[in-house]
Amino acid sequence: MGTIVSVAEKKHFLRWFLANYDLQSREAEMLLRYMMTRENVLQRVHFVDNFRHFSRVIVISTTCVHVAPFRFYRRNKPVTTDVEQAFIDLYQHPDEDIYVGLFFKERSTCPEFAAVLEEPARTEMDPAVRELLSLQAEWVIDQALRAHCRKQLMKAVDEALDSGDRTAFIIASKKLIEFDQSELAPLGI
Repeated sequence: MGTIVSVAEKKHFLRWFLANYDLQSREAEMLLRYMMTRENVLQRVHFVDNFRHFSRVIVISTTCVHVAPFRFYRRNKPVTTDVEQAFIDLYQHPDEDIYVGLFFKERSTCPEFAAVLEEPARTEMDPAVRELLSLQAEWVIDQALRAHCRKQLMKAVDEALDSGDRTAFIIASKKLIEFDQSELAPLGI
């Protein structure tokens, strides 16, 4: 992790959070209170903004936002809304890191939340994955350009039809046909 937040800071934040916000799930509030009373667990708790790539995540929402009340994600297991499953997991695996995402009004501008956010250390991307992403990006850009060109050619055909200009229609149609055939050529069609 990039930023280290002390157990005392996490405990202080959770007290503040529970005093200022009502959670959609009463059981989730009990889970946060449980975390506050267990320093060994709180040591492994990390408040994060982007939690999608972590293997063990709890997501909790307050009543002031329209997000699911509670979700518990554990790698290679189905997502659950059962707070008890998270309790059991915390109890059985107190030495594993757990990442907590909180959804509440004004979370992006809340200084109390910002003070406990821990940004994960950037991991270097695998070269094969980087190459694959690069190829996918090139393909997406190519498809967008081709779609734009085709749209422009279709527009020229439509304008020629609307104006009744036979010569312009034939020229635009030929260009469109050639474009479509060039699109199929790499496929051997």
